[in-house]
Amino acid sequence: MKKSGIGARARVTLIALVIASGTIIAGANPAAAGTCGQSFNPSVSGGKASWTLTCSGGKVTMSGWVEDTDADGKCARVKGVFNNNITYQTAGACPKGTRVSFSWTAPGTIANGYLTVT
Repeated sequence: MKKSGIGARARVTLIALVIASGTIIAGANPAAAGTCGQSFNPSVSGGKASWTLTCSGGKVTMSGWVEDTDADGKCARVKGVFNNNITYQTAGACPKGTRVSFSWTAPGTIANGYLTVT
């Protein structure tokens, strides 16, 4: 089996799962792979977010914002998972119109980002 040409040092895998009420939204790409420097802008009914991944000194940083877009009593939330699911951070925004910024740094080269509305 041939291995990918992307070097492990330069590789960051970001899985942007767009989930609302525990259900993957139709038409969303459930496994969007990314590398350092890429930006992601997922949105679902009730929320939207934007984040960028950067890497330096053996660490990965996920920084951006999450915003509640509906007056539905639910909150938009972003979860960043690092270190092979050992470390995670969350940010939530509500009520409608609230935008919350976040910036998380962890050792390693892998970060998974998730946008949910709950």
